[in-house]
Amino acid sequence: MEVNFIGPLGKVTGSCTWMQDKEKGWNFLIDCGMQQGEVTADEWNHQTWPFDPSEIKFIVLTHAHMDHSGLIPSLYDSGFNGKVYCTEETAAIADIQYRNSTHLNPELFNQKNIDSIKWCHFKKEPILGSYHPVDNDLFIQFLRTGHILGAVSVGIFWGPPRSPEQRSIVFSGDIGPQSEEHEVLPTIRHFMNPGKHNYAVMESTYGSTNRTSTEKDPGTRRDHLKSLVDRTMSNQGTLIIPAFALGRSQDILFDLHAIAAEEPDQYERIDFYYDFPLGKEIIDRTAPFWSKTESNLKKTRPLWLGKQIFKLLGLTNNDPEHLQQAIRAMLSISLHQDDPDWAGLEGGNKIAANWKPIVANNPPSPDEVASSNRPTVIITGSGNGDAGKASSWLSKLLTKDTTTVAVTGYCGSKTVCGKLLSIKSLSIPNRRMSKNIIDWSNPDRSVAVADIRASIEEIKGYSAHGDQEDLLNWALRNAIDGYLPAGDTFFLQHGDNHNRNSLRTALYKKAQELGFNIDVQLPEATTGWISLESSESTHRDADLNLIMEMLNQRPELKDMIKEEEES
Repeated sequence: MEVNFIGPLGKVTGSCTWMQDKEKGWNFLIDCGMQQGEVTADEWNHQTWPFDPSEIKFIVLTHAHMDHSGLIPSLYDSGFNGKVYCTEETAAIADIQYRNSTHLNPELFNQKNIDSIKWCHFKKEPILGSYHPVDNDLFIQFLRTGHILGAVSVGIFWGPPRSPEQRSIVFSGDIGPQSEEHEVLPTIRHFMNPGKHNYAVMESTYGSTNRTSTEKDPGTRRDHLKSLVDRTMSNQGTLIIPAFALGRSQDILFDLHAIAAEEPDQYERIDFYYDFPLGKEIIDRTAPFWSKTESNLKKTRPLWLGKQIFKLLGLTNNDPEHLQQAIRAMLSISLHQDDPDWAGLEGGNKIAANWKPIVANNPPSPDEVASSNRPTVIITGSGNGDAGKASSWLSKLLTKDTTTVAVTGYCGSKTVCGKLLSIKSLSIPNRRMSKNIIDWSNPDRSVAVADIRASIEEIKGYSAHGDQEDLLNWALRNAIDGYLPAGDTFFLQHGDNHNRNSLRTALYKKAQELGFNIDVQLPEATTGWISLESSESTHRDADLNLIMEMLNQRPELKDMIKEEEES
């Protein structure tokens, strides 16, 4: 087996890795994503591939974000005709995104190539953690990453099962800020232990970033959001929250529902709107997936739904009835206020007792809100403020001193929200001296910085990407068996070179502290094919894998071994 890192190397978007074993006839990709916001994006997104697409047997997709999935439809136009293995959730979300992109980028997305996609979902349960055969002696394993709904890391195993000849490589996909002990995002469940492999391919998006405990605290994030809602009520203004359709806007909606349920009487005087057609479509389409569960020998737990929901509502995640109430709370964010089918939650605490849908139907126009003194919260897209409904809301309301714009994640410096963050701390007199203009692709929409009176805020804690600590936990921490590396050799991709180098240094330091040796490599575009076969450690690694798998299945053996050593 060989691996060739097509992208992204020294960049953050455009994931695509090529694997092949010519003798076995295996030829497949892990992800096939667009570049977004890169200088080379146009060249990458319309490239001639270094492989013949018609010879690729299948694609394994880690998750639905376009920088991982966005070039799959056009690959079918180029001759690919194989299956796309992914979770059911990922396929549903990707399909929505593709169909909503046909008018924006018809060269990459059209009805024919979208309809050509052969989505393939594994049926063997548990879906996560099982070894799913795709050919003789070739297996795929999915493990949740805590990033977005449906997102998984991918293990590739080849060779006779449970034999010294079997080897494996794990691809992290995008890793969320969601360790089992400390889930950060409101809705998604923690990442799963990747296990022990010969090789591990890791993302490094925030490989140099270490967030503070405050930035990782869900209560702090929710309190900041609450303070902005309270300010909006006090000045009878408008709070505009640009958000990404996938994951981010659902998390914000959930937090707003929690805030309203904490003090329901106070927030009856404010209108909440979700003016985001793509986001609403994703919420409605994915609603059934939140009720999925997974079971092992000891317990049954939600497959995707995180612990925070249970904690916030005073519920336990090992009670079947409490699970149903948590699912109902999650599904309520897609309902409109006064929905006749809403009957409230049963059990739990005060927040659970007061929980109800809060989003009003039929959002008013920006002009109507601009001329009103009714306190209003608008969640809209796009997340960086450049396009969609966000462009009309911002262009109309940035000039009002009763407007607050809350940016909830990273935005490039050239995006609208990035430009707004750059003037966040500028006083009004200093803004008035600026000659800069914030404009949109629509020529009728532009605002001079000198005219902007809105308050600009940045809410931390909604990022779906883990920081350096989270990446190290994924790479080097095995929750059951103590510290073990996800791979003997790590390949770092999906990050600029500063972040890749920082993460490599951190990996070596942590491994040294834990007393084991690892190899960390930074592939380049010129690296080409890397063999994943023959090494002196083949038998040792395979045997270790078998031992660890047995200990996972029978944890009592560890105590028996310890007693035997002490006797």
